Amino acid sequence: YIPINQPPTMKLSLPPALLSILLRGSATTYASAFTLSKAYSSSTFHPSSTVATRAPLSAFSSSHNAINNLQRLRGGDSTLNMAAERPFNTWTFDKHCESMDWTPAPEASLTAVSTADGEAVDDADLVIVGVVAPAKDDTDEEEDGDEEKELDPIVLTGKAKELDEALGGALTELAAENSKAFQNGASAGSMTPAMRIVGYNNDKAQRYILLGLGAKDKNKEAGSVNVMKVGSAVASACHDQKKVGSCNVLLPSQMEADNILKAFSTAFHSSLYADNRYRTGKKVEFKAEDVKTVQLFLEDSGVSNEDANSAIATGAQLAKGVSLTKDIVNAPHNVLNSESLADTAKRIAAESGGS
Repeated sequence: YIPINQPPTMKLSLPPALLSILLRGSATTYASAFTLSKAYSSSTFHPSSTVATRAPLSAFSSSHNAINNLQRLRGGDSTLNMAAERPFNTWTFDKHCESMDWTPAPEASLTAVSTADGEAVDDADLVIVGVVAPAKDDTDEEEDGDEEKELDPIVLTGKAKELDEALGGALTELAAENSKAFQNGASAGSMTPAMRIVGYNNDKAQRYILLGLGAKDKNKEAGSVNVMKVGSAVASACHDQKKVGSCNVLLPSQMEADNILKAFSTAFHSSLYADNRYRTGKKVEFKAEDVKTVQLFLEDSGVSNEDANSAIATGAQLAKGVSLTKDIVNAPHNVLNSESLADTAKRIAAESGGS
């Protein structure tokens, strides 16, 4: 208000929320906020003198306790190094944000090899065996609602059968113990609990998981939706199984077409996305941080290793685009503005060979 017959004055009431906003700026802005707080404490000030002038840092050195109290309003400590406290690049009152940080790509490398190359499928910390359930006939579809129906024992073929025999039938037992939930792999992306085996391969502990690839369909190849569920399930297993440095995944011939591997790779890499740009402390989470290599073993492959890995690389690039889209959508307005978005476009052009 402006009292009658008196020089223009102004009463300022700064709520803690506004002080918190002011204190998110630079040290100079911090000084300005402190100047405003002094004016607020004295209830009345002249705009021409106090508001228009930013106090130097020395102006509040003698009132360090007051500064500490203001700093606590924004949840920080008493340090004046505001930039060091910020976990991410953002704006200040002195300078807007010129760029947006990108979430780094997953560190785990995904590659494909043929079982004909002679590499050992079981030479990894985690071995995931893909299982295709028998095709359903008309009788099975009519009896789908019967939960008490017992399933026939799982039938493993090819490399999966050889591996099961080498393990003394452990994979068959694993499927039988989880038959009600696993249903012999009838649901794409379903998985059994991990089974630990010690002493089979160089006396090191290994984990084995059966992965459902869906029911066999003689008239169709594996659908992209089911394949993406499988890729996401493999990524989840790599994340959930701690202290696993390597993972081998055995896939049958139904999963080897180029488009199938591309969809698998897209889902795998997308599932490892974790936006930690605005997180600190215990909220920071890295997906499958211990896993360094994931190998897909393609059985009876009609696709060369070169073509298979090219399809996987294409899927990884698609996942990178999905992740960048999420980064843009998740970025707050104090980070993403017209200039930082333009900078993002320039980086995309530079990385993709555009101009």
